[in-house]
Amino acid sequence: MWLAASSCDKGAPSGLGSCWAGGIAVTEPHDWPLEQPAEGTVRPWYLTATGYLVVLFRDPEEAQRAQRGLVGREVPQEEVRLYESEEILANVARLREERSIVAKAVAALVADPGAKQRFLDNARAGGAALWLVAPTRDRADQLVGLLADYSYSSLRFYGHDGVSDLQRDAD
Repeated sequence: MWLAASSCDKGAPSGLGSCWAGGIAVTEPHDWPLEQPAEGTVRPWYLTATGYLVVLFRDPEEAQRAQRGLVGREVPQEEVRLYESEEILANVARLREERSIVAKAVAALVADPGAKQRFLDNARAGGAALWLVAPTRDRADQLVGLLADYSYSSLRFYGHDGVSDLQRDAD
């Protein structure tokens, strides 16, 4: 089942994304969680990332190849966002600087230290992160299938029922 258009954030200020209503793509404004300002909120970006699949690549060229391949396989360009290492590190630094003391305390309590470290280590080593809109677990599973031919290091799905690390099926 696809996310109903009524569940989309119609007030999002920038970018375009797609929501699904009865299998028909509906263009809606779209914001990527990593790009949202931290000022005025106590919620870290990973608590606002519901409906995304994040794929880490050690090789940024492989991430670019995967991005092109997904778009070539009819994943809408608006539902794919590639972050290269410099951009990831700049966004993380900006978010840390913008966070209030209370927001830093909340982040310390709710963060998954292993996942956070994996994300940062990947960026520090020159890797990339490919973010994909995945409003449901079924859509995330479908995207994982489309990624089968690419060499990624990890997949994390931020769903409505929580966060899960996804594995590709063994052949």
